Amino acid sequence: MLLALAKALIGAQPVSEAEQQLLDTVPACADAALLKATTADIRAGGDPLGALFCTLFHASTRRSEGQTFTPDHVVQGMVGWARRQGKPVRRLVDPGAGSGRYTLAGLRAFPQAEAVAVEKDPLVALLLRANLAAAGLTHRATVLVGDYRELSLSPAQGPTLFIGNPPYVRHHEISPGWKTWYSYCLAHAGLKGSQLAGLHLHFFLKTRLLAVPGDFGVFVTAAEWMDVNYGQALRDMLANGLGGTEVFVVSPALRVFEDAMVSAAITCFEPGAERSSLRFQPINDLEHLATLPAGREVAMAAARTETKWSILVRGGRPARQAGQIELGELFQVSRGQVTGLNRVWVHSTHAPDLPASYLIPAITDAADISTAAGQEIATLDRLRRVVSLPRDLTGLPAAHRRTIETFLDWARQQGAHEGYIARHRKPWWHVHLRDPAPIVMTYMGRRPPAFALNTAGARLINVAHGLYPRQPLQQAQLRRLVQWLNANVSIDAGRVYAGGLTKFEPSEAMRILLPEQLLR
Repeated sequence: MLLALAKALIGAQPVSEAEQQLLDTVPACADAALLKATTADIRAGGDPLGALFCTLFHASTRRSEGQTFTPDHVVQGMVGWARRQGKPVRRLVDPGAGSGRYTLAGLRAFPQAEAVAVEKDPLVALLLRANLAAAGLTHRATVLVGDYRELSLSPAQGPTLFIGNPPYVRHHEISPGWKTWYSYCLAHAGLKGSQLAGLHLHFFLKTRLLAVPGDFGVFVTAAEWMDVNYGQALRDMLANGLGGTEVFVVSPALRVFEDAMVSAAITCFEPGAERSSLRFQPINDLEHLATLPAGREVAMAAARTETKWSILVRGGRPARQAGQIELGELFQVSRGQVTGLNRVWVHSTHAPDLPASYLIPAITDAADISTAAGQEIATLDRLRRVVSLPRDLTGLPAAHRRTIETFLDWARQQGAHEGYIARHRKPWWHVHLRDPAPIVMTYMGRRPPAFALNTAGARLINVAHGLYPRQPLQQAQLRRLVQWLNANVSIDAGRVYAGGLTKFEPSEAMRILLPEQLLR
């Protein structure tokens, strides 16, 4: 029905070959009442075709293509921001246009503008064409079925507005060729970047390549680029060349996208403009999400040197006060051991038995810390065991050798020898667990990290961090530190990832400020 509706609304308009192949598979919808109601809904500003697409194709099937449709109040808020800039927009470019929510809203807001809408999926491009036709806007829009990174633009007779929701696709789904393109283009612009960047950063880079002075733009994306290492390239672009003007950071409590658990940032830019400052504004309610009020100014020099822009949203790093020390002055914070395949190396009843001497009690779940009674891991009884086999098996008792070989045969069947970690570990079966840390902490969640005293001497895998003292500390001092950290560490000290999760890398943990008197 979706394709039949689109076919009827599009009529005799020319389409791409890929789109035509889809249209040839169905007859046009002949339900006059349905067509009339659909057309009226579209002309009133609705997107019934996009809504039906999201119903027919579950979010999990759309995720690999980054097909997350933007709610109308977010679209209107961004279009409203663009109108307030007072520029006579002559062209708008909508990358990853989807069903055209930004394209249609932009054409209605800027009557003198024409649109270039780029959409990779032929089916979704047909929905875009149908929306344009029903709204009477086909003559003002060019729909291109393809990859935004391949777009070329002719000169415009006035400012171009780049507006939209670049697709959120993680680097695992990006081909090596496009990763090479990303690195090359960044290097050509005098910037550095990581190939771990998601597709939305590729779109920002392409926009920087397409835009000319006088153009401007506003994109909504996941907010994680503000803090993570791969996001440094975008932070550098906004501070150098892309011309960042404002960043609106939406509270994780507000669901910007109905079918995606991501924290959102709305980023505004004016390529080529020389600016001395950026504005940052937290968005904590729907009213502000729809109006995008101006935020607090931050010097561009400060933005260039700060590696975590979420701190700028909160007003900057808290100044170190007299009598305070950093946690890193007392401890080296290290992540637990990466096993390479937890379902093999964290021993279970499904695995062949092994002698107890090769099964090491370890913290294998953040809940081992967050639910520890009295903020202390005082016993090993409730912990799971991690398989830690010797590097050299030749000198072991024959009975031990037999059970280990049986286990390793099973591990090979599970693919434990083929993963990245195993292939770079010699021998592939040796999971080395570091000595126990006196204090352990969780590092990922929607709440502040939990700390626990590790009096039982549990080992760690990479679900938690270990705090290793740089100087001798008494048990009473360690206990006071754990109590203070659990009561005082804020989630704001971490970095925000997709889904609203906050992560404390070891470097963030070591910057936590605490009163020196805790050691007395």
